[in-house]
Amino acid sequence: MNILVTFDYEIYFGVNHGTVDKCIIYPTSELIRIAEIHKVNFCFFVDSGFILKLAEYKRTFPQLEKDYASIIAQIKYLSDSGHDIQLHIHPHWEDSYYDGERWIINTSRYKLVDFNDSDISSIVRRYKNILGEITGKEIFAYRAGGWCMQPFRKLQKAFKENRISLDSSVFRNGAYSSLQYAYDFRNSPNKDIYKFDDDPIVENQDGYFTELPISSIFNSPIFFWKLFFLGRKNPYLHKPLGDGRAIPAPGQRKKMLTRYTNCTVSVDGYNAQLLEKSLKITKKKKFDNLVIIGHPKSLSRYSILKLEEFIRKNKTTHSFTTYTNKFKIDK
Repeated sequence: MNILVTFDYEIYFGVNHGTVDKCIIYPTSELIRIAEIHKVNFCFFVDSGFILKLAEYKRTFPQLEKDYASIIAQIKYLSDSGHDIQLHIHPHWEDSYYDGERWIINTSRYKLVDFNDSDISSIVRRYKNILGEITGKEIFAYRAGGWCMQPFRKLQKAFKENRISLDSSVFRNGAYSSLQYAYDFRNSPNKDIYKFDDDPIVENQDGYFTELPISSIFNSPIFFWKLFFLGRKNPYLHKPLGDGRAIPAPGQRKKMLTRYTNCTVSVDGYNAQLLEKSLKITKKKKFDNLVIIGHPKSLSRYSILKLEEFIRKNKTTHSFTTYTNKFKIDK
């Protein structure tokens, strides 16, 4: 089986956005350590809009010069070491700025589809190109910020123009809606890979795009109660390494604590407890691909231990691979 361990490489986007060192650089260095020990590669969907903002402000603010240099150096190292660098778009950076002390993050236009056609084309081109300039490699895969990529018809032209041919944003039965962001994947195909054209949840065998969905799993309320109590009982082990806080998702915590919830297969925090179970479910479905999502900022000491345990147990019987190694299609 192909196992893709993927990470959205980004800071937090709330009022407390955290620091580059603790949200990105240090936790990613722990992933590099694991990868080098076990000779595996990971996939990093890089929030390149943040890189462009750092480049804009770095000459004015010395701390941002340091943040920029650290991120560029780490991305180059990851790419040169065989890890995959692909495109992750959080377009709210178009409306955000640095005030000399912190980032003032405006999420009123959180989704790429909130922009007009001309802006969408410019964002996709600029955000992709900076990653190509850093790595010297072709960028062809995409993950939507907050999973927000609908209606995809608004993005289709820009993605084709910029040769983005593979998406890995959909997770089966996932759905959420709030003032800032929304996605609905409840009618997506029950497949681990398929083609589509103008709608990522509608299979089209002749479609331009390939969808490699993030794997999903149903969790009981008991799982989240365990997470809740363990985080308070042993914060050293279970507290996220990132020093920021996520944008609130109204109603989401209550939902998770009171009913079965469909979630992505994730290496973030206590979710890493379910990696082995998720692999067994994927094998039972006779799928060929297990796609795991994570965020360096949301890793904990516990999840790093569980990820390494998972890799050690499965690296000789399964292929820990990347989009470039297995799924790149020339268009």
